[in-house]
Amino acid sequence: MRCSTCGYELDENGKCQNCGNEAAKVHVMSQEEKEAYHGVTIEEPSSRREHFDSSANNSNRKIYVNTFGLGNSNWLVKISIFILVVAILAFVVFVALPVILVGAAIGIVVWLILSFIRH
Repeated sequence: MRCSTCGYELDENGKCQNCGNEAAKVHVMSQEEKEAYHGVTIEEPSSRREHFDSSANNSNRKIYVNTFGLGNSNWLVKISIFILVVAILAFVVFVALPVILVGAAIGIVVWLILSFIRH
């Protein structure tokens, strides 16, 4: 384990040989402790990354927030997502935007012609 202050390795007693800082004593809270505690906690890792927050006003209400990250994905998934995003941006820039601009230009020309004919 590494020291949270300087980053050096801790010895077998949890003390840093570089700065003298000691590791915090961390333990897993029981279900009763979790429900009674109204602060921020670090949840145990699970297959689904979810964070738990308990409201101080209503302890029976629980809010779960699922987060999505690509940190554990392999390179093939990351490259595939990158190519998909680039393809979508290319479609918007080279297809959708020109079609919208041409449609707007045709609409303006038709409007101008009709306004000159009416007068």
